[in-house]
Amino acid sequence: MGRLTGRRAVITGGANGIGRAIATAFAREGCDVFFTARADEDAARSVRAELREHGVRADYMLLDGADPDSATRLLDTTAETLGLADILVNNAGTATRTGFLDLTFEEYERVMAVNLRFPFFTTQAFAARLRAADTPGSVINISSISATKAISAMAHYQSSKAGLSMLTRSASYELAPFGIRVNTISPGLTATNANAVQWRDDPDLWRERGKDIPLGRTGNPEDLAGAAIFLASDESAWMTGGDIVVDGGEAAV
Repeated sequence: MGRLTGRRAVITGGANGIGRAIATAFAREGCDVFFTARADEDAARSVRAELREHGVRADYMLLDGADPDSATRLLDTTAETLGLADILVNNAGTATRTGFLDLTFEEYERVMAVNLRFPFFTTQAFAARLRAADTPGSVINISSISATKAISAMAHYQSSKAGLSMLTRSASYELAPFGIRVNTISPGLTATNANAVQWRDDPDLWRERGKDIPLGRTGNPEDLAGAAIFLASDESAWMTGGDIVVDGGEAAV
């Protein structure tokens, strides 16, 4: 415990799923946390209260990553609330299932805006503030094994995650001279709000999908927290441009 004491993190999409699990794990390690939620203020208030129980500062803002000014607003508000953050977790994302030939421009644009444009410019704004303060930091992008493993009816989502994974590599190269590390976590099939229609409403189907995973089950958001702590902490001080796959072995087969 205490591996992140004195640190400040900003986490997008922190009110549920993987973002919430990471926020909770960071708070347990002594990290102050500022997170975003798109619309569910009741959930955000609940998470804030849970984080504060660990004796850290915690707050949130409602923010839609598809808005063009979302990155600047987020970093400005974080600075006003907690001070300079030195950990960024780009977790907010959205997904729809639509066949390639039926995909509309509007649907494509929203997925790309939230999953790629938002983390791109949030990382840019975050890094600019750290460089100005001559302070090192860590960026963690939550991508997906879908960035490299094709499935049906998700070409737009998979393209956005492939772009996010490449953003990690490009940004890590350019930001290394400033001591800012950028790494990826690529989850496999994990129970989140985006796929609740399966694990909550059709648990038999969910268990069946898990049987094809070498470790025999689907993931839970908490399965990603350890990797996030590692990448945020000094334990990974000589790691940048990397990708930690947390998928129960799914991508290996």
